[in-house]
Order: sequence, then C-alpha cells, then structure tokens
Amino acid sequence: MKKVILYMAMSLDGFIARKNNSVDFLSKYSNYGFEQFYKPIDTVILGNTTAKLFHNEYEGKNCYVFSRKKKGKKGNLNYFNGTPKKLIKSLDKNHKNIWLVGGANLVNQFLKARLVDEIIITIVPILLGQGIPLFDESYKEFKLVMRDKKSYAKGLVQIHYEVK
Repeated sequence: MKKVILYMAMSLDGFIARKNNSVDFLSKYSNYGFEQFYKPIDTVILGNTTAKLFHNEYEGKNCYVFSRKKKGKKGNLNYFNGTPKKLIKSLDKNHKNIWLVGGANLVNQFLKARLVDEIIITIVPILLGQGIPLFDESYKEFKLVMRDKKSYAKGLVQIHYEVK
C-alpha cells in the first residue's frame, strides 16, 4: 500500500525557508532522525524550486518533480505535469514509501487533495519572523493522531502524526 509522508523541518514560527528560499538556518541541525526515516523511502516527490536547490540529494530513489513547464527525464529526476492525484494513481506497487519533500506550494496541493498519510515535522528552535510558511489556508481541517514525539540535542523537537 502506498504511503505519502510529509517529512519537513521548520522554524518554531512555521517557516520552512527564508523569503529568498534559503534554508541556511537549518545547516547546524542536520541528520536528527533523518537516516532512519530515509532508508525505507523508495520514492521522492518535490516541487520545481526544491529540485533546483537539492537535485543531487536523492540518488537511488524514484524522483518526481512537479513542473508546469518541463516534461520528461533528466538524470534521476522525472518531471511531471499534472495533479497530485494523477501522479499517485500512476505509481505502481514498487512505490510504497513516498516522501513528500516540498516546497510549501506542493505540500499544500497534496493536503488539499487529501493525499498525505503521515506528517513528521521537526521544529527548529529559531523564530524567523518572516519567510515561506509550510501551511497555507487552501485545505480543510484534518484530524491527526500523534504516533511519536522526540526531542533532540540543540532544542529540536520532532512530532510524528498520522492523518485520519
């Protein structure tokens, strides 16, 4: 069974990047639980901006990039022009653990289509004041059940929810 997992870090005030798309505030908080999460992931879905910033990060995984302009394949990136529902429906049984990487626009499209099964958020102890928020107001209310919570050194907190 396919499972779409949003796994993301954000500032305490809800931003995943600065206004200029920089994620420099995350650099001193690397790898807290990530390796354990990433190992069973077979498919990665990301937006075009995220793909431009982190395109070499996903070797060995099935990678799909949402793009309004590009189509086809470049390296390990498969460019997709369609809806989140169409993409998920097109994936075969070899796509079981799907990581929804981002950005925020893509995340909110998947939430609006009710395609996210789990949400794992790592909260970084910083207040940015402005930037790119993870969540917008385009989707309706979700019921969440907490599956796990962890605290890490340097003040990080990770919360794992299942979407009901």
